[in-house]
This record gives sequence, structure tokens and C-alpha cells, in this order.
Amino acid sequence: MKTRIYSIICAICLVCGFSACSDDHTGSMDVSGECLVEKFVLNGQYEGTISTEKRLVKVKVPVDFDQKSNMEITSLTVSSGAETNMKVGDHINFDGDRTLHISNGDLVMDYQVSVRNDEALMSLFLLEGVKGAINQQDKTVTVSVMANSGIDLSNATFEVVCSEDATCSPASGTKGNFTEPFQITLTDNTATTVYTVYVTLIADPVAIFVGEAENIELLNDEEKAAAKWLTGNIASAAYASWSDVASGNISLEKCQLVFFHRHCSSYGNYNGFAEAESGAMTALPKMKELWQRGVGFVLGRSAVNYAIALGAMPEDAYPNNVWGGGGGEGSDLMGDDPWHFYAYDITHPLWKNLKTYPGAADNAVYTLDKDYTICNTTSQYGFWDTYGGGKDAMEAKTGARALGGDNSVSSWELKAANGEFGKGGIICLGSGLFDWNSPTPYTSNYHDNMGTILLNAFDYLTK
Repeated sequence: MKTRIYSIICAICLVCGFSACSDDHTGSMDVSGECLVEKFVLNGQYEGTISTEKRLVKVKVPVDFDQKSNMEITSLTVSSGAETNMKVGDHINFDGDRTLHISNGDLVMDYQVSVRNDEALMSLFLLEGVKGAINQQDKTVTVSVMANSGIDLSNATFEVVCSEDATCSPASGTKGNFTEPFQITLTDNTATTVYTVYVTLIADPVAIFVGEAENIELLNDEEKAAAKWLTGNIASAAYASWSDVASGNISLEKCQLVFFHRHCSSYGNYNGFAEAESGAMTALPKMKELWQRGVGFVLGRSAVNYAIALGAMPEDAYPNNVWGGGGGEGSDLMGDDPWHFYAYDITHPLWKNLKTYPGAADNAVYTLDKDYTICNTTSQYGFWDTYGGGKDAMEAKTGARALGGDNSVSSWELKAANGEFGKGGIICLGSGLFDWNSPTPYTSNYHDNMGTILLNAFDYLTK
């Protein structure tokens, strides 16, 4: 028995020894070749630009080319010995991106083949930091600038964001004379688009974003994003500091909407708000005059307490469910299914024309996207203590009409000075989901709902 055991042990050691001393660390795997695309041509004339780093083959076709659904591979060269799932002579639908699969021995690599029409479109225009409203139909850009802004329109710096492969002339980041219509030409091979920029000097704004900072660029990032949305999307909208309002340095004779979105430490009661927001309180007499004459208000986050200051809500009816703080932006990162809340009445004008998430409830409201980082500062009503009776208790206490929430009331409206909901009333958006700025990059889709909601509010409160 001892001899048998010894023989077995020796056999095991012999096998292990041979294995350990082998110079073959790859076994039978063949990794000697490469999986590179060297040339890719469609229809005998459209040669792709190859990016090995991005694993992308981009083929540009003329701006009016409309046959992407049936294109022939007329040349395809890859690394020696490699095999592909696409072959010369194949007819493929390139209306969407297609995957070119390459294998060489045990090496595998996938490239995305993207066929794109030449495109020369402008997606963003800034004049000295002021966002312009782009009309893609007539190729115009309208920039609303306060008459007292101090911007030298005869020598003002502009910035342009345009289609990926387009060039801009004059170049983005240079100066131009904007005292008269100013033309900017975008070019991408066969695509050429000329935009005309018109600057409107605003002496009497139709809508204003109000804040503590002297100018829009000095606001924190969250407030700045909200302010620039307003000035870039509502004609004759402008930024005004509280000191401008209080001193009468800005004409408000034609003002129809005031937007006050405050991103800061949350206030646990109205007194905390009133003590901290000295600028807003100094300008309160002017703001009360506006509300009394039928001007509408949109109040965001901590600014919802301003409804109490205006006299639209009892002093002891401040939100009881508040959290978040500071001017920072770091918090929760959205996944594939971003957060949402529910509208109490999805037919309310505020929720009109919103993009919906596939399979979501009919009254679900989405304002965020995958990869969006929300700071999640919130001022809302939780259903406990005074508000244990739910939205009915909230409405009875505040005189408001609940618009949305999730086991809470996070958005609501208050009556105008004439005692009616609607024109001249107040929309309060206390949820952290009403967020304007993400410090992380994301593709905007449902976040576009933020702008839609604000446009809906403008129409509802002013018409």
C-alpha cells in the first residue's frame, strides 16, 4: 500500500513539474494577429474615417443623400488573416449604426459603422455669456440684452456650438459688431448654413430671473442654468439683481413673470428664510406691487417661502419636509430609470406636452436623465403632523392647489391677488427633481421637460 501511494504522489509531482516549467503561457490561444480596419468604402465613393481608439468607422455622405437604407460595400480592407461579418458586395441598411465584427484567431474586435449626412447646424449661441434663442426654421438667432448691461455690442465676443464636423466663420470665440445683423456661416462639406444674429436691447423686460448676484455670471451654477434658460428661451426676458429691483434700476412696467429659483441651504421655517434672504426682502415692496397688479411668479426650491412674504400663503404654512444644503452640485447620479414624481392632475396646463418614459404611469413626470447628477435640495410638504391628512390637509392649511408629489406635495400653485388660480398666480416647484444643472455629462431627453414646464407656467400665469 505504501509503495502504491508513493507511486501516485510521484506521478502527480511529475505532471505538476512539467506544467510549471512550460514556456507556453497562452495555451492554445492564437493572439498573433490584429483586428484593424484599414479601409472602408461605400457605393464606390464614400470612404470612411477610421478611429481605432473609438472603434468607429464614420462615413460622410452629402447633405441631401437619402439612400442610406441600401448601400453597397465596395471596398473593405482589414488586418491580414482577419475575418469579418461584412463583405465586399454586401448591401446594408445604414439608416442606423451597424456593427462590423472582426476576428483574427482568438482576437475579436467590434467597430461601429456610422453613415452621417453632412450637417451644419448651430445648437448653442452665446454673446458675452448671454444665451441666444435659435430658430432653426428661418436660421436666425435672437439675443436679448439689457440696455444697461454694459456690453459693447460693437466689439462683443461670441461663442458657437455646432454640428460635430462643421466649421464656423467667423470663428467661435472671436469678436464681432452686433450693432447690426451679424451673419455666421457654418460649413460641413456639402452642407452650408448661414445664421443671422439679431440683438434686441431690452429696456422693459417681459420676464425676469431675480437673484442676489450683481450679474447672471456670478450666480451659482444651478441658479445660473435656470436664469440662462429663461433669458435664452423667452423673448425679452432678462436677469435682474435684487438691488436693481429695489433701487428701481430696471423698468418692470411690462413685466409679466418673475422667476426666483434659490439653490442654497434649506430653510426649516419662514423666519430662517426671511433673515437669510436680505436682498429678496429688501425688494419685497416692489415684488408685492407686481403681484398685486397681476404679475405671475415661479418659485423654485428654497424660494417657495417667498410666497409667504408676498402674502399668498400663511406664515406658519412653510414646507415641513426640507433637506439638502449649500451651493454644491454633487449628490445622486441617475441610472437607466431616472427618478420621477406624480402629477395629481396630469391634465393641468403645467404638465402639457411632456416627454414620457416608456411603460411609466400616465401621471408620472420625468425631469432627469441617465448620468444626470442631482443635488436634490428640497422644500416640500410631507404627510405627517399638520399635514397627516395628505394633500387635502396641505391645501386646507396653505390655500394652495396641489399639483404633484410622491407621498408628498412637492409642487403646488397659489391664487393670484384677485383670489383666482391662473393668470397672476404663483407656481411653487419645491422638489429636488426640478433641477437645472448637472456637474456630470448626460444626454438631455427628459430634462427637456424642465423647459417645457417653465414655458407652460409662463403661458398659464400670463395669458
